[in-house]
Amino acid sequence: MALAPSPSKPLSSSAASPANGDTRYTYSPLALGVLTTIFFMWGFLTCLNDVLIPHLKLVFELNYARAMLVQFTFFGAYFLMSLPAGWLVNRLGYKKGIVAGLAIAALGAAGFWPAATLHSYAAFLGALFVLATGITVLQVAANPYVALLGPEATSSSRLTLAQALNSLGTTLAPKFGGLLILTAAVSVIPASVHQAPATQQLVDAINQQAPTQALAAMHQAAPDTLTAALTDASAATLGKLPAAGLDAELDRLTPAQLGEVLAVLPNAQLLTALSALPPARMNALPADPLAKALEKLSSSKLDDAQAAQWQQLREHLPATTQDGLRQFRQQQADIVKTPYAGLAVVLLLLAAGVWLFKLPVLSGTGDAATHEPASFAQALAHRHVRYGVLAIFFYVGAEVAIGSFLISYLSLPDIGHMSENEATSFVVKYWGGAMLGRIVGSGLVAKFSPRKLLALFAGIAGLLVLTTMLSKDSVAVYSIVAIGLFNSIMFPTIFSLGIERLGPLTSKASSLLVMAIVGGALIPFAQGALADHIGVQHAFVLPLLCYAFIVFYGLSGSKIHEQS
Repeated sequence: MALAPSPSKPLSSSAASPANGDTRYTYSPLALGVLTTIFFMWGFLTCLNDVLIPHLKLVFELNYARAMLVQFTFFGAYFLMSLPAGWLVNRLGYKKGIVAGLAIAALGAAGFWPAATLHSYAAFLGALFVLATGITVLQVAANPYVALLGPEATSSSRLTLAQALNSLGTTLAPKFGGLLILTAAVSVIPASVHQAPATQQLVDAINQQAPTQALAAMHQAAPDTLTAALTDASAATLGKLPAAGLDAELDRLTPAQLGEVLAVLPNAQLLTALSALPPARMNALPADPLAKALEKLSSSKLDDAQAAQWQQLREHLPATTQDGLRQFRQQQADIVKTPYAGLAVVLLLLAAGVWLFKLPVLSGTGDAATHEPASFAQALAHRHVRYGVLAIFFYVGAEVAIGSFLISYLSLPDIGHMSENEATSFVVKYWGGAMLGRIVGSGLVAKFSPRKLLALFAGIAGLLVLTTMLSKDSVAVYSIVAIGLFNSIMFPTIFSLGIERLGPLTSKASSLLVMAIVGGALIPFAQGALADHIGVQHAFVLPLLCYAFIVFYGLSGSKIHEQS
């Protein structure tokens, strides 16, 4: 059953000329509404990776570089599959291409079930590749379709509005993932103990007094008070406490209390504390905090002595402890089965809905109706396409890198000092800012120069990256979260500028621009490798450089020159 009548004749982008006096925003509001649902879905699926990364990092005890293989695989599919996707869309047309993309994505989501059962990181990456292949087909089909579904003068505004629904998906995904995938932190210490005067006094003693005096004050405290104070104290001051003296105080804690403290200990103290535990006490530790402590050490920069101590610790874990860790990690892997199986069902239902809806047929745009072949070289001969490909590469790389590191970054003791589950609320704010910016931006780019707005927003985003790199605590937290607001208009604006006035080359340019989304694979991976060597905070220099190029694209690179 069709959900909307089909137009009597194909729509043509050539009719969308201001010279014809056509001031309509879109030729088919219902079709635009259907397409925004697709934008929502692929935004939701893409942003789930931000939650999946720390989860798989724990399940498989990965360092930052290996954890970023999630994004490397996901966005690498854009590079490898964009050309086949463009060929598929040209053969099938926009509507069937969208249906095919949804079906392929559903297959990838269903692949998470066997991957979890096998407890295989490689199998997870394979399922992600298939899922991303489906989204690649959707990108190649839906982005130009929305841009061409009305007058050229309002294509940036129309695509920005559709991307706002994409941002709604990216906003909801971290909350969804945090609830269903990440393990919520449950404290063994009541909030009343954290707020008690004795705890506050001990926190002040640890933060402000000399290490010897701080250890003396800790020795006088009850175990509950000591646990609360250690989790509330500054990570920098904890790092100054003598490891041997701190270890003596940790011996007074129950296994559950000790597990809570392990999460906040700096590397040197954490290594000493774990190495000093006798087998019986190691076996008594809850698997969750122990696994997180081991994963933290796996992704931390260690000197040679610490690396040797870490290797010895791993080799001498008691057999009972290792069995408990294996069971815990398998349980964590199984958590993703139900959410992704549900997503596979939703994707198939969407595919059926789009199949039933009679979308308008666009002609003269490189769709199935195009008869004259066009080459990618012809598209790249246009200066604004060449630089547009680079701008998409750097934009997606920066946005994905920031989102991928956000939970781990905000969990650092000297940045956000929060649990991974708590950090998801700030990931929601990051992507929610992008959604808000796109809603407002769809109006701004219709009234002001898209090029100037792009340069302005990229410049502000760059300044915010620099701020978070040079600050701590709440300033570092809110400056990096605010970047989402200024990311908002970048992708749709770059995309619409990159396919401007291309006619039959539109499909080829669209494939090239979607291929450039491989930046989301390479830049986060490079940032992960950099973070393993210089730390997470300083590794944000890569997104800073990305935003600098986007400023150039807005001011100069996007200007149209014939065959230049």
